[in-house]
Amino acid sequence: MARWRKALALPRSERALLIEASLRLLQAWAMLRLYPFRKVVATLQHASAPDGLPAADIGRVRWAVETAARHLPLSLTCLPQAFAASWMLQDLGGKPALHYGVAKYADGFEAHAWVELDGQPVVGHRQARAFTLLATFSEGRTESGEADPIGDRERKAP
Repeated sequence: MARWRKALALPRSERALLIEASLRLLQAWAMLRLYPFRKVVATLQHASAPDGLPAADIGRVRWAVETAARHLPLSLTCLPQAFAASWMLQDLGGKPALHYGVAKYADGFEAHAWVELDGQPVVGHRQARAFTLLATFSEGRTESGEADPIGDRERKAP
């Protein structure tokens, strides 16, 4: 009950941002379970607004995504958080970069996703140093600027 009181005490703009983050997290969670990864990556579209968001907007998106992820009754790991933050930043006119990396251990490996905007960390950056970067997705494309190679192979197959 205390959480609800605390949420209701937030200014209207922060409540709205928290609701948006919650909806985007749920959207990412569902899409990652229902669609191939390449289709979800393709949702990272080109932003039509100019580059450069104020640091305050980046901080607000970080706060909203991390707070909503902690309080929703699902396991919202780094990947849904990364997509939610990317979509929210795109809505504000930013061009986020979603990074995907792995860390190898003696008994296996672990994957991690994090987001940056104009070189500034947004979400997932605290753990990112422990991971080797595999790919960066921005505007539905990989780091090399080529379209998703898995999607291309599928389209070119006879």
